[in-house]
Amino acid sequence: MRKARIILAVATLIAAFTRTATAHVGSPDVFYEGDAGPYHLFVTVRVPQVIPGLAEVEVRTGANNVQAITTAVSRLTGPGSKYLPVPDLAVRSTADPRSFSAHLWLMELGSLRVLLNIKGALGPAQLSVPVPSFGQTALPMPKALGALLLVLMIGLALGAIAIVAAAAREAGLAPGSEMPPEYRKRGLRAMTIMTILVVLIGWGGLSWWDADAAAHARLAGFFKSPRCAATVVGKLLVVRPSDPLWLENEKIEELVPDHGHIMHLFLVRAPGLDRLWHLHPLRTDHGTFELKLPTVEAGHYAIFADLVDKYGFPWTLVGAIDLPDVAGQPLSGDDSFGSTGAIQRTTAGDVSLLADGAKVIWKRDAQPLKANVPMTLKFQVLDQSGAPAGDLEPYMGMAAHAEVLRDDLSVFAHIHPSGSASMAAMMMASTAGPGGMSMAAMKLPTEKITPDLSIPYGFPQPGRYRIFLQFKRADRVETASFDAHVE
Repeated sequence: MRKARIILAVATLIAAFTRTATAHVGSPDVFYEGDAGPYHLFVTVRVPQVIPGLAEVEVRTGANNVQAITTAVSRLTGPGSKYLPVPDLAVRSTADPRSFSAHLWLMELGSLRVLLNIKGALGPAQLSVPVPSFGQTALPMPKALGALLLVLMIGLALGAIAIVAAAAREAGLAPGSEMPPEYRKRGLRAMTIMTILVVLIGWGGLSWWDADAAAHARLAGFFKSPRCAATVVGKLLVVRPSDPLWLENEKIEELVPDHGHIMHLFLVRAPGLDRLWHLHPLRTDHGTFELKLPTVEAGHYAIFADLVDKYGFPWTLVGAIDLPDVAGQPLSGDDSFGSTGAIQRTTAGDVSLLADGAKVIWKRDAQPLKANVPMTLKFQVLDQSGAPAGDLEPYMGMAAHAEVLRDDLSVFAHIHPSGSASMAAMMMASTAGPGGMSMAAMKLPTEKITPDLSIPYGFPQPGRYRIFLQFKRADRVETASFDAHVE
């Protein structure tokens, strides 16, 4: 990780670089819903466009019993997580007393956490929300500012040349005396030398700019969604991270489990988004992930592979593969499959029928879905008789998992009832020192769970989306699907 640390240190000096796509593709904001002591909170952290930059923190409380909230940011792991900065006071909304907002400077890249200290009628409480810090775009220089800087630069250059020429030509003259020819020649020589120096300084500045831009592009390559390659050998699927820069800075053997698995592999058949495989390949000793394929229908499949490094930073490797019809082995363990029709371009469905006659209802508001608006996706599972299902069980430590995809695959998000952060990062936050959340605050289910499922999220851009909702009933993983149009 030495080279990675060097890259990240340099990155803190750079104010902008290409948008990245860590554990979510095209969905950078962080959403969390859970308890901080006796207070139920919905937290949204909008990662700034550039790093260093200001993150927007929005907190909505479940009841009107919170008096004040302070916010701060620190590293998720390591010594930096133990020493907290002076917190900032969040501002209560005048329109809604249950809503608070704050702005926090994210000064470095990597795994951070937003610390919330709550003061309320039920006593003090603390909460820590993991945040992957990364830039999202390269901000162009406004043309007017560029023109102004160019004019100023030319003025400074001409002024410097004129001052040096005048000093060399006239500094030794007595006031009012006539200038000898050799003084004029000396001034001309000084002006020529200074002009050459100014040109060299300008050339050096442009060279530095180009070198900085190259470093900038290298950083963008490191944080941009790494590529992976997938091949089929017989009935064995082999997934290999193939991005050289990512492999140079991340050690596959140091990746940590998330929801009990090193890799969560999603195969989505495109362009219809009508088939979803949620698989868990095993890590090998030679830098690959392998699994025996289940029975798979032929098609072109997009690949999204979720990983978490030892610092809690989430990654999604992306790729694609064309698969033939495969007569594989039955699904086992946590592996799951979802089948539905092609994504609908003009209609949206609120009901998803399951294979045994049960159904899932998306209990959404009548208002149109809006981009960049935090919300809670609410679902209810009904059995074959139409009654709330009573046989739901935890699925990989969560009441449910959901995968959100935009129809052009520019957005992919793997989210849960606790939010968009990985369980591995939340567990690190729970032991990261002052303000660490307790595992109880995440409400991790251990027994049969309610048929009412809720997941915090915010669609990052307008367009057509498909949502796959996965949960477990009577030891069987079910997959429901819903289409949505976001304005």
